[in-house]
Amino acid sequence: MFSWSSSQIEVLPIALVVVIALSVIIPYLTRNKSELIRRIPLIVIASIMLILEVIKQIYNIVIGYNLWALPFHFCSLFLYFYPLVSFFKGKTAEFGKTMSYVCGTLFLLLFYIDPTSIIGNSCDEIFATFSSFHTFTYHHLIILFYLILLISKLYHPSKVSFLYGAIGIAIYGIVAVPLAHILNVNFCNILHNSIPILENIRLLHGQVLYTFVMLFLGFAGAELVVGASYLISFFIKKRKEDNFQKIIKILKEEV
Repeated sequence: MFSWSSSQIEVLPIALVVVIALSVIIPYLTRNKSELIRRIPLIVIASIMLILEVIKQIYNIVIGYNLWALPFHFCSLFLYFYPLVSFFKGKTAEFGKTMSYVCGTLFLLLFYIDPTSIIGNSCDEIFATFSSFHTFTYHHLIILFYLILLISKLYHPSKVSFLYGAIGIAIYGIVAVPLAHILNVNFCNILHNSIPILENIRLLHGQVLYTFVMLFLGFAGAELVVGASYLISFFIKKRKEDNFQKIIKILKEEV
């Protein structure tokens, strides 16, 4: 943790600059357009990610399928939430936006703290194998989608976002926890954990308590991220309203 390999030090900053540049340029070009137009870049990114996942699944079938390739890891959640944002409207899209924001924020923190735990050694051989190419490209598309979603102002946190965050974590728990045990695959550290303090809870107090602790951390993380975005949005909106009232007051005094 908190350590980057030499190849990551060379590659990741360059990739981040490219992603940030695209996430600024694209929203700028669509800034005065309708929401549908502003969503087109997200539709393209989500489509590319889905196509890459289909190719990945076919590739794994051909080489001899490993259950680890099943899309139930934390990073796999974007395959479900990003299309909800891109291809749906109304409450479904808002749920997708909330979970995309929640998971995207947590992903960014995890990714740049310990990239190896997310993308392994893919920076060493981006174009050497399909697996490395897919891993590197897929995870940077996650970042690009997340930044465009925010910079294009397509996500607006509200009180119902807290409910969406809780529902999203609950759905993942209901699906992933049984699957992890049935298939004996450590989706999202459900079976065991590389973090010593959490692994000690499992070893000392059992799998059931450990599972509840992991779910609690998931709910807490989601609600904290939503809460932070809601407060930031609230204060920005309040400041704009205060500035607007000051302008009205000045205009009245001049009249």
